[in-house]
Amino acid sequence: MKFLRRIYELNNKDSSFFSLLIKRIALVSISIGLFSVIISSFVLDGFKKEIKNKIYSFSGHYDVSSYSNGLSFKNSPLNLEVGIFRNYSNHEIINSVYPYILNSALFQGNGKNIEGVIFKGIDKNYINNIKPFFDEFNESLDIESSILISNDLSHKLGIYINDTITVFFPNDPPVFRKLKVKGIFSTGLEEIDNLVAFGDIQLSRKIYQWNEMNASGIHVFVNNYNDDVSSIDKLKTISNYDEYIQSTKSKYIQIFDWLSLLDKNVIIFFIIVVIVACFNMLSIVFIVIMEKTNLIGTLKSFGTRKKLIYSLFFKTALNLSIKGMIIGNLFSLIFYYFQKNYKIIKLDKINYYLDFVPVDFNIYNILLINIILLIMIVISIYLPIFFIDRIRIINSIKFN
Repeated sequence: MKFLRRIYELNNKDSSFFSLLIKRIALVSISIGLFSVIISSFVLDGFKKEIKNKIYSFSGHYDVSSYSNGLSFKNSPLNLEVGIFRNYSNHEIINSVYPYILNSALFQGNGKNIEGVIFKGIDKNYINNIKPFFDEFNESLDIESSILISNDLSHKLGIYINDTITVFFPNDPPVFRKLKVKGIFSTGLEEIDNLVAFGDIQLSRKIYQWNEMNASGIHVFVNNYNDDVSSIDKLKTISNYDEYIQSTKSKYIQIFDWLSLLDKNVIIFFIIVVIVACFNMLSIVFIVIMEKTNLIGTLKSFGTRKKLIYSLFFKTALNLSIKGMIIGNLFSLIFYYFQKNYKIIKLDKINYYLDFVPVDFNIYNILLINIILLIMIVISIYLPIFFIDRIRIINSIKFN
């Protein structure tokens, strides 16, 4: 076997320029293709993680409200003395719950600009969930006299941190309040930034004249969330008859559909990369076999077994493929490190919900991509190798 390998290596040194060029092209194409797919996986996982984290932080995994709210324009209170809020501590699926109250409101800043916004009354504990998304935050927050607004609303009203804002609640009778801006957040999600401001839940109760055990709804955070029907079924076992349970994913269906579309795009791109890589390996092996026809005939004349001849060509193509995959993986990890730590690639926040390209490392996805690509390349290498059986000794000696 060593003797045959030596003969093959010596003969390999005389490979034509065209053959060497094809090998280099195949090496580069496999490297670039794998690099592109892995980077796409990093970015897709990063996008999904960042956007889902924002949505779930502001809205919980599930939203519980009163069935009556869907039947009229009147905001009917949810009774917290019964149902999920009362029983959640005894249920292993629930991590935490946060009541909230929604009020329609008009905001006026220092000028004449007026903006219609939903005033969302929350308690102090809920602020810890959304705190990471604040551009500015006054640590001496007194929720009773404060309001938290989005960066978009801040610019529209000309109101900034520690400024006073006038809030008008169109109730009967109307209610006016002057509140101090103690936090400015930015999510990049229009559904939140353009519509919602956060304040004290006690103020919301006073406006509606509700008691301590009334709320518009409850944000529910569950353990090991995976958005399956069984989770809602489990929540229903401790809910009251008047409680309507809705997943946050269904409330933001357009955003989640967009994320699902990204998944499909990456899969299609990966299929294209695999096809190109397999085609390259098929071409390389065919070219090498045609170029080494004389060598194949010589080896056959020595009585060399087919498997040994196959292995010479197989190992050459496989080594080339593995080198390309190693280079592709190495450069993708380098990209991941710099993008994760330095955010070198920026985005338009209006169109992409984020101002940078997020990346997230998922070892299982990377292994799966490499394994599938390697399997398909191995299959594509084997196919042309069987062409060696058709090469006859007499014809191979005459072949130039």
